Formats: sequence, structure tokens, C-alpha cells
Amino acid sequence: MKNLVYLLIAGMLISACTSQTSESKEEQANLIVVKNTSEFPRTEVISIPTDDLELAPGIYTTGDIPVEAVDLDNDKKADKLLAKVMVPQNQTIEINLSSLKASPEFTKQTQAEISRKTGGEWVKVTKKSGKEQFEYSKGEFENVDFLRVPEQHTDHSWFIRYEGPGWENELIAYRAYLDWRNAIDIFGKKVDTLVLQKIGQDGFDSYHEDSPWGMDILKAGKSLGIGSIGRLNGEDIVEHFESTDSVTCEITRNGFLSSSIETNYYGWTTGAGTCDVKSTLSIKSADYATIHQVSFDTVVDDFVTGIVKHNEGEYFTSEVDDYGYIATYGKQTLFNDNLGMAIVYKKSEVQEIKTDDDYSWLVVFNPSEKVGYQLLGAWEKDLGNISSKTDFKAMLDRKLASLNNPLEVVVN
Repeated sequence: MKNLVYLLIAGMLISACTSQTSESKEEQANLIVVKNTSEFPRTEVISIPTDDLELAPGIYTTGDIPVEAVDLDNDKKADKLLAKVMVPQNQTIEINLSSLKASPEFTKQTQAEISRKTGGEWVKVTKKSGKEQFEYSKGEFENVDFLRVPEQHTDHSWFIRYEGPGWENELIAYRAYLDWRNAIDIFGKKVDTLVLQKIGQDGFDSYHEDSPWGMDILKAGKSLGIGSIGRLNGEDIVEHFESTDSVTCEITRNGFLSSSIETNYYGWTTGAGTCDVKSTLSIKSADYATIHQVSFDTVVDDFVTGIVKHNEGEYFTSEVDDYGYIATYGKQTLFNDNLGMAIVYKKSEVQEIKTDDDYSWLVVFNPSEKVGYQLLGAWEKDLGNISSKTDFKAMLDRKLASLNNPLEVVVN
């Protein structure tokens, strides 16, 4: 009888140890180690493969780390995870995916939208300048995920709320004109909440006035605004998108920690030739920058981007290892506030930096079927505490250091 009891106890102990070992292995398999070897703390959104982790799309937390499960193929299962991490300088943190908990109350930190009018009609009008064009009369704005831009649409046709798509995070907001100007503009924010859904609802161009949330702060004029796309024709003149066959715009992601917009320009014709262009703009939480990826249906050897030239904007540059930037800082907003703007690029993709254009500081890219760069602005009245050229340059230098030395993400 004693032997039977001993055998039962031994079996229970072995079973418990086996279960604990199995659980330990499972936890270990879901442990993510993030290492920061930089000499400064890093707050970034990182990407983690899901592998065998079965998760429904949504927002989760583990400890104080927000994790977003992203469904890329609409099969109701997460294809990757985004985590917003804060890693002290020269330190390592761990993310235990086994302890993820759903957090429906989590505050959304990015968004992308495009809002068009419906229920009205196109009416041909003559402007005070004598120019004839169409305007959209009456109707109500509604957000859509996809828009084929009507042939009648042009600047100030009152059809698209704030005249194009918008994207933002808790720090800054941007918009792009979906007409012949095709410039990217900046909405300066005084708050850390999302505001695009409010803009232009109380009067079409009310965003030009100071509001509790902020305002439109950049005058783009004939320039490339901040990070817009252009081509150099044979006379070294930058051409925008005055001539295209058609344009479509799609909100490809409207997430908690990242959002993105894809715009396709079909039959873009300039003095340099004709091509189709795909522009993908994406933004993540905790970063002033927008990542801009541009691809063509053929090799393009005259693609440029840039920053608007303002008299009060001090121009400066830097290159470190694989990356560089062009930047300006000074009282270059519509309301004489300090604003910093920059283009961050990979050195191997750039042919030259041009400073002799009348309207923009230019980055000219090597001949290619695709290019990528980052554009960013920082306003002295936002909540990021960047209120001088010294602050702005320090932020840009940290960005170059971060690109040259990414956070190390190890999946155990």
C-alpha cells in the first residue's frame, strides 16, 4: 500500500514538473527582448512577428507597454504586432507576450482619414480672377476609405474636407492636397489628442484661424511644402502634378499606433516624361516624422523632394554614416512662430542636394523605380518641447543616430 502511495505522489510530482517546464518553455517562446545600445533613451513603435501566437486584431497591454495586433489580410487574425516601447539608454527591456491583456480603453494615438462631400452637385462657376472651374454645392462631408478624385476637383472646389487626406499622431498632423498643387502641409497641434476629425467642420477653411487644437501653420505657395513629390524637367524646374490621367487615394491603415495612406497618380506627365506613381505615407506614435515611400512603373532619374524656402528659415544639414538630413528652423509659419522642418534620407539613394531652386531646398534622388525618405516638422507651440534650433537639431541628430543604430529586437 505504501509503495502505491509513493508511486502516486511521484507521478503527481513528475506531472507538475512537466507542466511547469512546458509553461516555462511557452513563456520563454513568447518573450521579446529589446535592446537599446544608444547613449540616449528611446521611445519607439517596433514591429514584432506573431509566428504561432493566435491573437484577434486589437489593442493589448503587457505591463505598461501597449501592443497592437494588426490584421493585414483581413482574416480576423493578427499578422504582426506593434509595440510602443520606452527603453533607457544602454539598457534592455523584456516584453512577455504570454501576459497580454485586451485594453479597449486604450487611447488611439494615430489616425488617417479622407473626407468627401456627398448629397450635393457640381456647379460650374467663374472666380473673381476670371478663372472658370467647378465647385461642389451643398451636401455633407463623410469619411471614406477610398476615393477616385473626380475630374472636376481642383483647388478650392469645396469637395474634399481640408482639400485632401490627413494623417496625424499625438505630436503633429499633416495633410496633402489632392489637386494640381500636390503639396504636403502641416497642422500644428497644441494638444496631444487626435484632431483631424474636427478640422474644417465649422467652416471649410476655418483651420487658418487659431483654435484650441491648433491651426494650419505652413504656407507652401509654389514650393514642395514639406516632403512633397516633384520632377526636374530639362531646365531644372521642379514640376508638380498639374497633369495626370487620374488619381486615387486610399486609407490603407487607421490604427492605434500607426496609420497610412496610399495615393496613386496615373499618367503623371511633366517635361521629363510620363509615369505612374504610388505614394505611401505612414506615421507612428511618438515620432514627428512621416515615412514616405514612392514607387514608379519605370526608372525615374529626376525625382525630387524638398522643403519650402522661407526668408526667416535658417538652413542647415548633416550626414552621419548611412543617413543625412536637410533642415530649416525659424519664424516660418503663417503666424510668425518658430517651426523646424526636415527631410531625412539614406545617403546611398541621393544624387545631390540642390540649393539654387527659387522655392524649395531640394533633395535629388538617384535613378530608381522606388525611393524612400522621412519628412517632419516640429512647432514651438506643440507639446514636444522643441522651441529652439538647438532643440530641433538635437532631435534630428538623435534620429540619425537611431536610424544608424536601430533597436535590437530578439524573439526568444
